[in-house]
Amino acid sequence: MAKVYLFNIEKGKAIKIKLLCRQFFMEAAEVPKEDFGCKMSFLLGMTADGERAANADFSEEMLYFADVNGGTFGIFLDQLQRRGLSVALKAVQTDANVHFTAYALYRELAAEHAAFTSGTIR
Repeated sequence: MAKVYLFNIEKGKAIKIKLLCRQFFMEAAEVPKEDFGCKMSFLLGMTADGERAANADFSEEMLYFADVNGGTFGIFLDQLQRRGLSVALKAVQTDANVHFTAYALYRELAAEHAAFTSGTIR
């Protein structure tokens, strides 16, 4: 089953995103700040290594999608936007990013987003 991990999503917005997830038969899980230093593979339940990197805090919103279906995913993203629930930083599970800590993933996404919005990536 597809699952969406929510990072730093304000409570009211998180509730709305969780309701939307249910409509798409997706699970939703809020990730606590103390787990931002864990590898995504641990958060996904792929490994038992819950080691936490130090100084792994960030405050921006982020969504991470695991085991999503391509067609459903596009419609889900469209509905997020239509309902005013957009989140700038989003990632889909890949073989590479499951080895990132949530914080490292955030840093990567934030850098890509900054480059994209400044026009240096086209």
